[in-house]
Amino acid sequence: MESSEYNIEFETRISREKLSVAIPEQLQRVLDTLDDRKSNVEEWYVSLLTKIVLSVGRFSRDLLDTMEKQALPAAAWNARNLLELWVWIKYCSVSRANARQFHEDVLRDMQGLAESLSKMYKTRGIKTEFEAEARKKLTDLAANMGVNSLDASYLRVSEAAKAIGLDSWYGPMNIHLSKFAHPTAGLVIGILHQDEMMKNLQSTCSTAGVFFAIQCADALSEAANALPSK
Repeated sequence: MESSEYNIEFETRISREKLSVAIPEQLQRVLDTLDDRKSNVEEWYVSLLTKIVLSVGRFSRDLLDTMEKQALPAAAWNARNLLELWVWIKYCSVSRANARQFHEDVLRDMQGLAESLSKMYKTRGIKTEFEAEARKKLTDLAANMGVNSLDASYLRVSEAAKAIGLDSWYGPMNIHLSKFAHPTAGLVIGILHQDEMMKNLQSTCSTAGVFFAIQCADALSEAANALPSK
């Protein structure tokens, strides 16, 4: 992304145009296609694709907002989120089994959230039945969804990337963007105190984010157009 030929003003203008016009318009076309073909497809699958479309749109808007500010961590964070969504879209598009696995992992994610909240309560010396109650509700939801067990670990995005051949993209880009999205020593001690470096790095992170948003939109268009029409 960074080179002597990288033009911040040009790249920023192109990124704004993509994030504010081209990508939202493409995502809307995907939503229209899903609405037109939903009667011929499993309800859960249409719902999954729809929510992914909305998530891509949300992170794209958030990335666009960072371009009006000095916000390197936020730009890197949103670019990283769009990278992960690209992986999940491609993974879910391979087969219904893959999509179903990601769909069911919402319950395992919520179980992990309940467990972490319970530990936070314990740290503060608060007694609560929150975790047990949450587990009961999630188990009931799992039964209604036909999920036999919540004991299995959720699929990690790195594993999904490897399964679909995107690990060469995901691995290095995830590390690169995470260096700026999280308060690493390099960010806290060095980069945050160098305005010109911040500006250059934020621009390249934004450019990367736009690239991933485009990949997401293209992959979603392909998935939606593959659905049976009336």
